[in-house]
Amino acid sequence: MASCFVTGIAPTQDISQLETMLGGIAGIDKSKLTVITKADRSYEHDSSFLNFFHASGPQIDSDAAGQMIDGTAIMTGGGGTGVPGIGSSSASLGGVAKAKAIQHVGTLPIPEDEADNYNDAIEDGRSVVAYECDDAQAAALEDAFRNAGVRKVKTFK
Repeated sequence: MASCFVTGIAPTQDISQLETMLGGIAGIDKSKLTVITKADRSYEHDSSFLNFFHASGPQIDSDAAGQMIDGTAIMTGGGGTGVPGIGSSSASLGGVAKAKAIQHVGTLPIPEDEADNYNDAIEDGRSVVAYECDDAQAAALEDAFRNAGVRKVKTFK
C-alpha cells in the first residue's frame, strides 16, 4: 500500500474550534493527524489530542554553502569603502539575495504552487491539516475532512 497525505485548510487556528472540527472524524488514528499553525506554542496546544506543528518564529534556512539565509543579504569582506557595482562595466543585481519563500508545510509531498496556497493560509491565521494514510483510505478521508469543515481538501503522494 502506497503512502499519501490528505491535506486541507481549516478556517481557524483556535484550538477548541479545531478539536471540535476534527475530533468528530470517525475511524482515524489521531496520532497521524497533524495541524500546522502559526500560533505560538502553548500549554493548550501541548494538552490537545491534536498534533500541532508550530510555524511561528523566524524561518531560517541555509544555502548550499551552509551560510544562514533569512531573506536578507549580509555583505562581508567588501575590501574597504568601495561601493559594490560602482566602476564595473555592467550593472548587476548579483549582490542582492533573492528573498526566500517561507515554507511552513515542510517536507509534505505538496507541489510548490500548491504549497504556496497552504503557506498563505497559515500566514492569514488559518491552519493546515494533514493526515498520512494509504491510497485505499484517501477518498473516505477527503470526504470526512470536507464534512468536518476543512476546505481545499486534496491528496498528495
